[in-house]
Amino acid sequence: MKIYHKKNFSEGILLTGLGLLLLVTMLLRQSFRPRSVLICTVALLLGLCLLFRSLSKKFAWADRLEELDERNLLIQLHSKGLAFTIMQNALLVLCLLSAAVGVLRSSDQDAQLVFGGMLVLSVLLWFLSFLAELLCGIHYERRL
Repeated sequence: MKIYHKKNFSEGILLTGLGLLLLVTMLLRQSFRPRSVLICTVALLLGLCLLFRSLSKKFAWADRLEELDERNLLIQLHSKGLAFTIMQNALLVLCLLSAAVGVLRSSDQDAQLVFGGMLVLSVLLWFLSFLAELLCGIHYERRL
């Protein structure tokens, strides 16, 4: 049996393993909540479907063709870029809001501590995203 699509095979193994792990956990604890059963079923079905598609030459070829389609790559590139921009802007808004609320609640020490921590964390995450964008820009300026 040959693996024709290694990415789908590894994702299928991971999803099937997670589904089986959740099934074993539910059986050991004997707690069959509807949400857990649904997640287990979806993980097992998706995992087995991906495993089947990775072992079939015809389906693996179709999946590779779909992955390498220029339109899909362009859509993926634009959506990831937009998601990154939205995340940067949301972090910047969170910085401003936590700073403003921290100043407005200056009499409450606990609130200052909480909003100060939020401010430091959001500034750090925003700076890391800005640094990642800058380094990626430098990298691709040299490559292209």
